[in-house]
Amino acid sequence: MNSQAMQAPSHPMKRVAVIGAGLSGLVTTKELIDQSHTVVCFERSDDIGGAFYNKENEGGIYNDIHLTVSNFFMAFSSFPPREKNRKYWTASEYIEYLQDFTEHFRLRKFIRFNTVIESVEPVGTQKWRVTYLKNGERKDELFDSVAVCSGKFRNPLLPSVPNMEQFKGTIHHSFDFKEASKFKGKKVVCLGLGESGSDVVHQIAQVAQETHLVVKRPKSIIARVILGDTGDSRTTRAAHYSFLVNHSLFEATLKKRIMNKGLKVNEQKRQRPLSAFWMWKFLVKYGLHGEFSNKNDIWLQDLETGQTQLHLFSVKRFAENGVYLHDGQFIECTDVMMSTGYETQFDMIHHSAAQDAAKNIRSNFLHMIHPTLRDSLVWIGFTRPDVGGVPTIAELQARLYARVLAGKTELADSHTLQRRIDEYQQECREQFCLEPDRSENVRYYRFTGELARTLGVEPKWYHLLPDPRLIFNFYHGSLVAAQFRLSGPGKDPEAAKAMIRRVGLMQVPTWHKFFFFGLTSALSLIAPVVRKVVRMLKMQDHNWNDYKQYQSVADILAHQWPSGQAFALNKADTLAELFSQTYEYEGFKFFLHSEYEVPLRLLSPSASIKDIDDFLRLQEGATPLEEKT
Repeated sequence: MNSQAMQAPSHPMKRVAVIGAGLSGLVTTKELIDQSHTVVCFERSDDIGGAFYNKENEGGIYNDIHLTVSNFFMAFSSFPPREKNRKYWTASEYIEYLQDFTEHFRLRKFIRFNTVIESVEPVGTQKWRVTYLKNGERKDELFDSVAVCSGKFRNPLLPSVPNMEQFKGTIHHSFDFKEASKFKGKKVVCLGLGESGSDVVHQIAQVAQETHLVVKRPKSIIARVILGDTGDSRTTRAAHYSFLVNHSLFEATLKKRIMNKGLKVNEQKRQRPLSAFWMWKFLVKYGLHGEFSNKNDIWLQDLETGQTQLHLFSVKRFAENGVYLHDGQFIECTDVMMSTGYETQFDMIHHSAAQDAAKNIRSNFLHMIHPTLRDSLVWIGFTRPDVGGVPTIAELQARLYARVLAGKTELADSHTLQRRIDEYQQECREQFCLEPDRSENVRYYRFTGELARTLGVEPKWYHLLPDPRLIFNFYHGSLVAAQFRLSGPGKDPEAAKAMIRRVGLMQVPTWHKFFFFGLTSALSLIAPVVRKVVRMLKMQDHNWNDYKQYQSVADILAHQWPSGQAFALNKADTLAELFSQTYEYEGFKFFLHSEYEVPLRLLSPSASIKDIDDFLRLQEGATPLEEKT
């Protein structure tokens, strides 16, 4: 047991209910015990792990899953992982880590398993009544405070699509997916492309007769492995200070323009087919800006082999034996797999704050504290960071909650909290402009920094003097939870420094280290000055990618589309006949529609290039070719 928990508390102990024994519930229980509170953790399952606990007859997790965040970002600062190097844990390996964490801090005795919360309701202004069902018996208890740590991956969200009831096949949700054998020999349409959805469509593609991936638009993708190391090894302070991580639309579209230019020149110089990965990168609108970044690129290989067919226009309606897309295509199928996310629900909590949080978790300060309820009812772990991991955020939230409840950290008044909530929501509307309804989305660096400042544990480089190597690792190494144990409440500087040294730098070729470290160092020096100038000139929302400058498919291919000079173009050809890979046809079709507003009726497989050229010329006020001749 932590020695701090063994000391006599210097504050009134609170009786706290923690709902859920997943990663957020476990770390919250641990931090509350460290502050000498009395804790009861309610868990509906028979063991810990929450969404990572894989039970054969329950949904939520599938076989053969590998996490998309490496072990160093999935571990808590108080309990480092055993492995020396970065790796992606499987769900079972992460459960083992959480089991070890639970045993090390002796948390199991505080958890009531097989207990279903039926209601949480206020009693006066000071207490909460928690009613629960255990072994068929309904009971209730009073608590001073309640921490909601149940997560959101419990209520599958099925979109409403016209004529769904007419479909004679089977509609699935990824929540119920375990493995792909049931799809062997079938024709499957997969909707959605989150991190779990990427695994699901890949596994189905290995066994199905046909696999079609339907998404509304290309989403930002970060490669899982870069030069032999995990992609999140580049989640560093230096990267966030520099232009490598976008802070505005100006930066996002400028970087996008530079990347697209370099990609086009490289592909044309080598005269090689464009890979699915780079075509996808080319089509993403803002790069790492405007949405959550998918850190699972495994499905892209199936586009290259033809095992998966890509469609960049969403489903318009169902038919008896398939689906119609908005671009007019019909896909015959026997099954539809929906990886369409989850609906956040707190129906068991009888308070308006719970309904507000379910609709928009950003209505709480730091996604956790309601401005009027304050430390009476909080939410822990309801975040979806663009990079990095949820455990770091959940641990910081739990530390803040435990100390506020103990009276050791003081929150601002309710009016100030509401003002900061309003400012933050406006900032998020700009940062996640492509996903306005995904309120869990957070910028990892900015959000952990705000939590650390509120808690009083924001790390400073001068805390590491006089160790230049440690300062270098602090700046260029992974931004893991240990950095928030260097100083302030709950500090453990020696253990934190040891972890910062252990995490170290990227395990990649030396030439890449020199290039990446040199680039981030240089960019992080000039970035603050450039950003200040951009703000002064009010150019944060400037879009560099105004593509409408060509009046023919030939010119667009030659000047804007990567490897475009390799195309032999004839006016009698249809658009589909230009491309040897169907995914590139779908990508170019999406590009013409999104950037040049070419109508979908002109983008069907049978539509002629001449018809598209006539439309482009008319848009610019020019005469169609046949009239001109």
